[in-house]
Amino acid sequence: MNLIGYVRVSTEEQAREGVSLGQQIERLKAYCALHDHQLTGTFSDEGVSASVPVGKRPGGRQMLDRLQAKDVQGVVVVRLDRLFRDALDGLTFFRHADRTGATVHSISELIDSSTPAGKLSLTIQLAAAQYERDLAVQRATECSVSMRESGRVYGTVPYGCIAVGEGDDRRLMRQPFTWRQRVDIVHALAHGDSLRTVRAYLLERAIPSPTGKRQWSLNTLRELRTHHESLASLPMADVPHVATMRGAAPDPEVSAHV
Repeated sequence: MNLIGYVRVSTEEQAREGVSLGQQIERLKAYCALHDHQLTGTFSDEGVSASVPVGKRPGGRQMLDRLQAKDVQGVVVVRLDRLFRDALDGLTFFRHADRTGATVHSISELIDSSTPAGKLSLTIQLAAAQYERDLAVQRATECSVSMRESGRVYGTVPYGCIAVGEGDDRRLMRQPFTWRQRVDIVHALAHGDSLRTVRAYLLERAIPSPTGKRQWSLNTLRELRTHHESLASLPMADVPHVATMRGAAPDPEVSAHV
């Protein structure tokens, strides 16, 4: 069977584990020699995260085009995570592969999708990998919420808050004026205003985003609403009065304009 190889490594992974593209290619050659396949070429992506869908990577796009040409029967990788970022990305790839008749061979998982058993194993592996990723995200989110509810600094300081203290004694507190901006935003979203409407209002009033940019991202606004309740019980910091772009006094009509 004529196969093409695909290798990928992120710069962080290479520095941490020493998994170079050259090492992966050598394993692909050994696999093909052992199973009497012909490795007709390899495509690579260096310094590209698995979070990027395979079709949007330079080497990944070339690999898909080669499979589309139907002059090879499949692709071989060292591990499935070289190809896919998640189960959906994998299943999308295999819908493409079914149309071209291409197979996938993964050395570490002992998968050969040219057989019914190989296809089943592949689907199970993708689902299990997605489950593990989802669990990791859930645990990280729960840890973040728990730490912030207790006033501990975890990751970036949320909009509307400040970190007070040094080292292990740093604690989150609400900052009076940016917290009011946050409350206004959450209140407007809760009463039916769209994310884009709120963003336009903030831009009009020259209220900068948490990163200091004029334009707020829709995802940032969405996150403010999602995690707002976990911060509401934090103590308010005693800071000097500083006028905001919307004036020093609270704006009771904000939701009518946002």
